[in-house]
Amino acid sequence: MGRSRLWQWVAVGVLALILLAGQSWAIYRFFTSRFPGGNDFWARWYNGCTLLWTGENPYAEEVALRAQIGIFGRPARPGEDLAAFSYPLYTLFVFWPLCLTRNFALALAIWMTAMLYSLLAGLILMAHVSRWSPPRWLWWVTLAWGALHYPHARAIILGQPATVVFVALALSLWALERKRDFAAGALLALTTIKPQMSFLLLPWLLWWTAWRGRWGVWKGFALAMAVLAGASFLLVPSWLSDFIAGVRDYDRVAGAANYRSLTWIITDYIMGWGPPAETVGVGLFALYALFEMWRGRRAAWSGFLWTTGLILILTHFIAPRTATTHYSMLLLPLFGWFAHLQQRLGQRAAWVLVGIEALLLVGQWVVFLLTIEGNFETAWSYLPLPLLLLAVQLWQRRYAWREGGSLP
Repeated sequence: MGRSRLWQWVAVGVLALILLAGQSWAIYRFFTSRFPGGNDFWARWYNGCTLLWTGENPYAEEVALRAQIGIFGRPARPGEDLAAFSYPLYTLFVFWPLCLTRNFALALAIWMTAMLYSLLAGLILMAHVSRWSPPRWLWWVTLAWGALHYPHARAIILGQPATVVFVALALSLWALERKRDFAAGALLALTTIKPQMSFLLLPWLLWWTAWRGRWGVWKGFALAMAVLAGASFLLVPSWLSDFIAGVRDYDRVAGAANYRSLTWIITDYIMGWGPPAETVGVGLFALYALFEMWRGRRAAWSGFLWTTGLILILTHFIAPRTATTHYSMLLLPLFGWFAHLQQRLGQRAAWVLVGIEALLLVGQWVVFLLTIEGNFETAWSYLPLPLLLLAVQLWQRRYAWREGGSLP
């Protein structure tokens, strides 16, 4: 029986590889080889792979200059993306096999395929963690919705590594639920490849696990970070200072089409109140996040999930920079809402949830298409989903705690 089961897994693995290879070839043949794109991945792939190809520092200005020429056919002009690496060096460990080819269209096709299935896997895990169990037909609808929803589709098309952070978080929460604490901590370390997505999440999860004496999470996180950072120092001894310098210069590096926090979008971009209003807004959101972290320190699973969902939402209001491609993280509070509606509405919930998914799918694309300026999305595309989920999350607070949470 053991040998039979082993061969079943081998057969499944072979079929999966055939599917991935076939889909990657199709994307390469009909999309990436014909329509240049994937700029978000290009600057990571080219700059990072240069370390393996020629031994050059991925953070070097001359490497970024060649990356700019690869995008624009010339050096970037003021206000354009400077195509800098802009990530911790260990991000390279995620995609280094794609450095075996210098054909970017092929590498991008493989990456897009991997990110699509990572997104779907993360979606399934987030639903499981949130304890949302839709009917089978709604599963298929939700998987299709997940692939087509504007933030997710945009992330895949651009080749955004944010999807890696999302699936790492989903796996970490799944491992945490199953008491596999060391693995949960190690996976949590992988979310640091985009610190602006996890800078609130990390202290919250470590704080909550410390109060519950689950030190395996800390051990897994510490060891994984030591391995990732240590291996990076062996490859490029100056990587940390180079990375920090890039973060400090990110406003210039990212280009004029990028926006700051959602608070900045509301207070400065839309209302025109200026930096003081943004500072006050960010400060208030940060204080509220700290308040909920303190109150949730002894929470059981449902209360923990509610606080985690809130932290993921507030991250976009506090982070110095955010992007719609980061919104896959918001699947946790969204599916938490779905689970709550299913519990309250019973069988009627399925059609209500289909309606919500349809409104989110169509509404987000409509906002994008109606407000697009040239090739760039505008700030209006950033606001609908996090504002909706923030309102829903606050409304759900008493239900989350009542259904198994615990307040001090």
